[in-house]
Amino acid sequence: MQKIGDKQIRRPKFVLFMDKDGTTDLNDKNLNNIFNLVSTMGGMLIFVTGRTVGDIEGELKRKHKKVPEIIAGDNGAVICFCKTGEILEQKTLEHEKVMKTVNYFIQNGGNKNNIRYTNGRDVFASQDKEIKEYYKENRNVIFCEDIYKCIDDTEEITKITLAGGKELMQKMTQFVETLDYWTDMDVTKFPKKSYQHYRLDIAQRNINKGEAVKWLVQNLEPEYGYMCVGNGANDVSMFKVAIDDNMSVAMMENTPQDVFEEMEQYAKNKNRGKIEKVPNDRNLANKYILKKAKAFQEQIMTKEKMVGKKQRLPNVMRVKVEGIKGRNISRGTGYHSKGRDR
Repeated sequence: MQKIGDKQIRRPKFVLFMDKDGTTDLNDKNLNNIFNLVSTMGGMLIFVTGRTVGDIEGELKRKHKKVPEIIAGDNGAVICFCKTGEILEQKTLEHEKVMKTVNYFIQNGGNKNNIRYTNGRDVFASQDKEIKEYYKENRNVIFCEDIYKCIDDTEEITKITLAGGKELMQKMTQFVETLDYWTDMDVTKFPKKSYQHYRLDIAQRNINKGEAVKWLVQNLEPEYGYMCVGNGANDVSMFKVAIDDNMSVAMMENTPQDVFEEMEQYAKNKNRGKIEKVPNDRNLANKYILKKAKAFQEQIMTKEKMVGKKQRLPNVMRVKVEGIKGRNISRGTGYHSKGRDR
């Protein structure tokens, strides 16, 4: 067992860190069996995702799938021990800077209904009709009558997301970076694809999937190592951590080519790690998860068999005692008097 804070968590033999969207197929009817097999082998499967913990938990439960022991949500801003719902690690934004960001957005023509934020477990959004339609399949959204007031009343915010025209999002990026925050800008369908909006995610600068993986590895200390599986630019940080630790990285076939090339070059420069490509099929990475879990199991069985064969302490000095030949007295082999050695 590993002690993280005041919580006792089993030490895994190995860990499979998994991205969710575009990587793991939650509709796969065999997924529960895969989860069970990984656990039976002494391993642990941990989702590391840009989505909130509550969002992932909710979807897994709706699809009658097992919830992993640990989920790292909001790109690692929150790490949750799902067995009890307790937060193991959380990095929040300074409230004063959040309000500065929101006010600057509105003052420059941003629609306050296009602001969303999370506390690591749940998404908070405006109860505007278009927004509610956008989230109609998501039951882990809390709708606010006045999103601005909700933000002002919430102290623990792990990520805030703005949406609007490209020019406004570029202006917001420049402003937010003066606050020393991390940003990620991309196209979005929120709240309607026809608006051709861009979205801007804002979080602490030291928050990324790589930092979450590093923290979990340091605290869980997987006995036989780990690997990271993903498919996007926000997975690069955890890929680099795995390569630095001389572990394996698996990238889905749908990973952008520039990400492939960056990671291949990174591994080559470091002369460490191993990169694999996961073929896309209807089960995405699920079959690959099982394959790698079995590979870890074989590695474990081989090493434990070797230890079983030796059954001795290689670093314990052998000593000669009068009347005793070839005995390691530190092993408790018994006492033999002089003249009775055989």
